[in-house]
Amino acid sequence: MSSRHLSAIVIGLAMVTAPIGQSVVWARATPVATAASLQATISSAARAAASTAGFSALSNADKLAAIQAAVTQALATSGASPEVIAAALVQAVKSGVISAGVAIAVAAAVAPEFAQMVANDPAVVAQLAATGQSATVTGATDGGPSVSVLVSLQGATGGGGGGAAAPAAPFDPCAGVIAAYCGG
Repeated sequence: MSSRHLSAIVIGLAMVTAPIGQSVVWARATPVATAASLQATISSAARAAASTAGFSALSNADKLAAIQAAVTQALATSGASPEVIAAALVQAVKSGVISAGVAIAVAAAVAPEFAQMVANDPAVVAQLAATGQSATVTGATDGGPSVSVLVSLQGATGGGGGGAAAPAAPFDPCAGVIAAYCGG
């Protein structure tokens, strides 16, 4: 009788540890995401957002929301670290895949502790300046590990009559982007 109980226990343990062993093997087989490997993820997410019916007719704010949501979702599920995501967003701006403002907005959502780093990157600053747009990132912590980030994106200001500046235009998420999907 004792050997039957021992056999049952061994079989039971084997059944319990088998799924754990498989998940450990699966976790080790998952490739580590790099900034370079995330470029395709960012590009395909932006293209998917822009391929929805009527995208080119959307307002700039709605285009920003659609692209930001798609890229944010794709990067959030990539398993990449926030630092790698931030580097990938900067690289995507350098490559002209997404606009600087989109990169900053996505960083604020997915990698908030690195949003300011993305906003201050020379390539991001240069693209914003080249398109006459601006971004402000304000961060706050709650005393713990949580970071809250507020991003303000503004379009170019136009010269008004009599030397007065006209109000800022809405932020254009497609300004400076070379990708054809942006409604061009």
